[in-house]
Amino acid sequence: MRKKKHAEEHENLERWLVSYADFITLLFAFFTVMYALSVTDKAKYRATLENIQRSFLSAGGIFPLKGAPMIPFDKAPDQGAETPPSPSDTGKMPRTQLSPDDKLTEQVRSLFKETTGMGLPPGQVEVVRSQEGFRIRLGEQMMFNPGSDKLKRQYITFLYEMGKRLKRLNLPIQVGGHSDATPFTRRSTNWQLSISRAFNVVQFLVQGTDFPPDRISLAGYGDTQPLADNSTPEGRARNRRVEISLITPDHEIPELPW
Repeated sequence: MRKKKHAEEHENLERWLVSYADFITLLFAFFTVMYALSVTDKAKYRATLENIQRSFLSAGGIFPLKGAPMIPFDKAPDQGAETPPSPSDTGKMPRTQLSPDDKLTEQVRSLFKETTGMGLPPGQVEVVRSQEGFRIRLGEQMMFNPGSDKLKRQYITFLYEMGKRLKRLNLPIQVGGHSDATPFTRRSTNWQLSISRAFNVVQFLVQGTDFPPDRISLAGYGDTQPLADNSTPEGRARNRRVEISLITPDHEIPELPW
């Protein structure tokens, strides 16, 4: 008998689609991993700050309950001065030539811009020497709304990072609240407001950044220690401030690490 011929098998011309699909899948996975790695630190940072905020957004907390959640990275960074420097402008002094208090002032200003994405308002930071060590003066505009003792939500990132750095210094600090001499029309007074502001800063540093409670104290001075004349708006604005005093060992003024 004649053997039956087997039907010829047709060659599969579409097998390349399987390899192509595998290649596209691997490419997608690669770029997904790369994107995840690029946003991990930012996501962790955002989650940490939001957890801190939620811990204070409770009854009796120091932050207002109204408003949108804090999103510290959505603001565009400050682009600097609009006008170019003049030919006679020689720029900033080299860091090696700055005094310790000037170095600390520059570090605080840089930290504010890094954590908020905004340029520091004029006259809002000043670091001076004191008998105990250093005194960091933070203006009202950086931390509070006029007449309020609630910390500004958009600047919490700055205070958080600053508290972490102050903790690393391993030095005792004192937070002092100051006000201007404008009479209050509400039930509270300037003295009570200065104490309440200092307390809220201390509470945030202790609870938010784990600053050791035995190394921090507070004081409220009201309008008893003005820096400028209370008869002008500029002077009153300068007098409304919070001061963080760094107490160095033996009342010396070393160059503090930051």
